[in-house]
Amino acid sequence: MELKKIKAKDIMIKELITIGSGEKIALADLIMARSGIGSLPVVDKGKLVGIITQRDIMLARNYEIGVLMTKDLMSKNLITVDPEASLKEILGLMLGKKIERIPVVENGKLVGLIVHDKVLKAVYESLA
Repeated sequence: MELKKIKAKDIMIKELITIGSGEKIALADLIMARSGIGSLPVVDKGKLVGIITQRDIMLARNYEIGVLMTKDLMSKNLITVDPEASLKEILGLMLGKKIERIPVVENGKLVGLIVHDKVLKAVYESLA
């Protein structure tokens, strides 16, 4: 596919594993480890409220993470895009804000997640 035609909906992960903000960090860590993923969107009552990453958990290891909840460590001020966002817009956000993941939201509902390796794969395949 031509790079200029790639949209968020073309490269987003659609089958997402999510977690609630009231869950323990230990559960989030376990889910990510068992699923081989580096982050979990945090969803309450169908609404995206944050994202928790392995890095967030790793940086909090000096604390009593057994008692911490997802809401205590999650990033709350999220940068999101809609499914029609262009690859250029996505790359601009990732590079400009130094982020590796961007939730895709449509009508207030989480519909996907863009991760840096999916973006790289799309660029690679368009060069073939």
